[in-house]
Amino acid sequence: MHTHPTNTIAMSLVHDISPRAFTRTLWQMQTESIVVFPEGVAVLPWMVCGTNEIGIATAEKMKEFRLVIWGQHGIYGCGKDLDEAFGLIETVEKAAQLYMMTAHLPRVNTITDPDLVEIVKAFKLEDVYRRDFLNL
Repeated sequence: MHTHPTNTIAMSLVHDISPRAFTRTLWQMQTESIVVFPEGVAVLPWMVCGTNEIGIATAEKMKEFRLVIWGQHGIYGCGKDLDEAFGLIETVEKAAQLYMMTAHLPRVNTITDPDLVEIVKAFKLEDVYRRDFLNL
């Protein structure tokens, strides 16, 4: 599924687009993020849409991620069915919206990396989450 979620696109304009940094921020916005996409998200820099180049780059990222954010354009997600793909994208968009609503404010509370590990343990995701995306 490919779509153009406003807040995810906006976040790609103002946030470090490395997969690690982008994913960590999304995970810290809401408890369900690490549960829904424990492998994180890939982020591609801006590319001309509809080209073989973006298709090849996306296919390469899909070997490791179910979600690929196309900087300044949209998101591509896949799941076992349309409902799962939509749920993945919707969860990213909700987290991106929370980030965009609060990015200009001092962060008083957040989900810390140790908190994320507790979520991983509670949902038995030890074998699937990207522990290298955390500062432990």
